[in-house]
Amino acid sequence: MNQNSKKHISVLASETIKKLNLKKEGIYVDATLGMGGHSKMIAPNVNKLIVFDQDINAINQAKLNLSEFTNITFVHDNFSNMKARIEEMGISKVDGILFDLGTSFYQLTDPDRGFTYHGETTLDMRMNQSQELDAKIVLNEYSEEDLANIFWWYGEEKKSRTLAAKIVEARKLKHFETNKDLNKVIDTLKSFNKDKHRYKNIYQAIRIEVNHEFESLEKSLTESLCLIGINGVIAVITFHSLEDKLVKQVFYKAKQEKLETLFETKHKYSTKKTVYPKSEEIEANPAARSSKLRTLIKNYE
Repeated sequence: MNQNSKKHISVLASETIKKLNLKKEGIYVDATLGMGGHSKMIAPNVNKLIVFDQDINAINQAKLNLSEFTNITFVHDNFSNMKARIEEMGISKVDGILFDLGTSFYQLTDPDRGFTYHGETTLDMRMNQSQELDAKIVLNEYSEEDLANIFWWYGEEKKSRTLAAKIVEARKLKHFETNKDLNKVIDTLKSFNKDKHRYKNIYQAIRIEVNHEFESLEKSLTESLCLIGINGVIAVITFHSLEDKLVKQVFYKAKQEKLETLFETKHKYSTKKTVYPKSEEIEANPAARSSKLRTLIKNYE
């Protein structure tokens, strides 16, 4: 894991730090710690940094990467529980929260984690390895209708129903255990495409389901609106259209909240212009190509 962590590059790092508007006396949250790349830039410029990750391996590696700092509190938990865990610390308001929704490089490439469609590995895809639900359960136990919906909603797969039917038929003969088992079924339905990997969106859909990613994100973003104080910032880096759409919906709804006074109507929240990676960053780190940075600011309580 140490070797892989060296390859991980934090996306839109300088732009994110600028948008967070760091204050020396402030309290900030990195909701998606990963290897600690963004946290390493935040910690020297703030009073307190609280970091979350549901992957204990990521926590342990980040502790090594961030060992020089004494103002970081590590929390091994899903960010959907962020508000409750922070309130347990006696903290009611924070100055900024960062969500980097990219999956860590080492998770995707570690064969023991079962995220990859390359080589041969046991189907797993759990970010929190203590949870029961994994990719094998999804593929071997979910109904044909549920599988089709997952592939359609989370993978935007046009052949979702046909793929679900083929999976249900295949598992009657042999349970899905490895990525090769799944790839064989996908191969019967989708041909090689040099511009878009035929496995990618299917694996993405299963990963999102296994980790309840969208439910967790919506809950955490919504609760974050109450957690930030006046002039507090929520910064979110997204990597695909579905999660970006969810972030936009939460932010749009927040922007409709108003304070009516005798003389004027005030909007409680506002957003800043979306930031995209520069060509230089994409060239240095192709993973940044689809990234977007969205920020929301609380104007009034």
